[in-house]
Amino acid sequence: MDKNVDFNSFNFNGFPQFDLNADNDPMFNPIIQYEQAYMYYRYLSKQMEYKIKCKEYENLCNNRNNRKIE
Repeated sequence: MDKNVDFNSFNFNGFPQFDLNADNDPMFNPIIQYEQAYMYYRYLSKQMEYKIKCKEYENLCNNRNNRKIE
């Protein structure tokens, strides 16, 4: 069998190489996309923790006010 010369001459390895040093659009830079996703995840997790703590505090205050003093 003959080798497929078309792919071997272009050094084809299946996926195009991503050059981080080139002046590419930052929208398609995978490192920047990862950092943005991580920061958004941190923002959402902090927001959820804050809401949970506010709800716990509200329940704590309601329990104190609803106690009967004897």
